[in-house]
Amino acid sequence: MKTLSIVLLSGVLVGSALGQNTAATASSTASGPGSAAADPGEGKFKTELEKHSYAMGVLLVGDIKRQLSRGNYEHDPEVIIKAFSEALRGKPTLITDGEANIILRNYTTQLRKKAEEKRKEDGEKAKVDGELFLASNKAKAGVQSTPSGLQYKVLTTGRGAQPKGDDIVEVHYRGTLIDGTEFDSSITRGQPASFGLNRVIKGWTEGLQLMQVGSKYQLVIPSELAYGPNGSPPKIPPHSTLVFEVELLSVKPQVAPPLPEGAATSDIIKVPSAEELKKGAQIEVIKSSDAERLQKEAAEQKKRNEAPKP
Repeated sequence: MKTLSIVLLSGVLVGSALGQNTAATASSTASGPGSAAADPGEGKFKTELEKHSYAMGVLLVGDIKRQLSRGNYEHDPEVIIKAFSEALRGKPTLITDGEANIILRNYTTQLRKKAEEKRKEDGEKAKVDGELFLASNKAKAGVQSTPSGLQYKVLTTGRGAQPKGDDIVEVHYRGTLIDGTEFDSSITRGQPASFGLNRVIKGWTEGLQLMQVGSKYQLVIPSELAYGPNGSPPKIPPHSTLVFEVELLSVKPQVAPPLPEGAATSDIIKVPSAEELKKGAQIEVIKSSDAERLQKEAAEQKKRNEAPKP
C-alpha cells in the first residue's frame, strides 16, 4: 500500500494537471480557440512570480485537503503548514523523508485496524438487527416466506411470462437497508436494469422466479441470500438484510453462443482396448475443452502429413 506522502504527492501532481487542463478548456470555450482567458489574478499581486506561486499554493493545498479527507486522516493544519514551510524552504526538518514514511506506514496500519474493528462491530449489529427485522416482517399481513428464508409480498400481480434461473430479465427496482437508507435504485437513475438471473445474489435469483412480467414485489432478503459476512462496501455493511421493491418489466431466454462446427459438447470417456488394459493403460476422461484442442491439433497434423514433400 502506498504511504500517505506518496499518495499526497501523486494527488497533487494529477490535480494540478487537471486544474490546468480545465482552465485551458474554459479559456478556449469562453474566448474562442487560440485566445487567452482573462487573468483572474490581475491587480491582486505585486509580481508575476508572486501570482504564479500563490496559484500553485492554492492548488497544492486543495489537493492535499482532498487526499486527507478521502483517507479520513486526522491532522493538525498548523503542524502541516510548519512542516511544509520548513521542507519547501530547505530548512532542517525534525524527521527525514524516510522517517516520515515509516511514521505514516504505521499510521495507515492503525487506521486499517480501526476500520476493520468498526466494520466487524457494524456487521454484528447488522446481523442482530436483521434477524429482528425478519421476525417482525414475517408477521405482517401479506408477507410470505420461502424455505430458504426469503420473504416476499405481492404489491402488484402480473400476467406475463415467468422467468427461469438463467433468463435475462429487465426490471425497475429500489434497494434499501432495513433502516430505509437507499443504496441503489434504477428508478433514481431513470434507467431499467437488465441482467441474467444466474448472475445476481441468491435472493434475487429466487425472488424473481416467483414473479410474472407486470408484477411488483417487495423482497426482504436475509444476509445469507445477499452479500453475507463481507457486505458490499461502502454502502452495504456485512450481514445486512436488504429490502427491495422490484417491478418485472420483461423476460427473455439467455442465448448461449454457437459452438464451432465439430466442437465437442461434453466430456469424452476413452476406454483402452483389452490389450492396452493388460499393459497397464487407464480409462481416461477427456474434458470437452481438451477434446476441442486435441481435434484441432489432429487436424493440423493431418494437413502437415498431406502436404507435398520437398
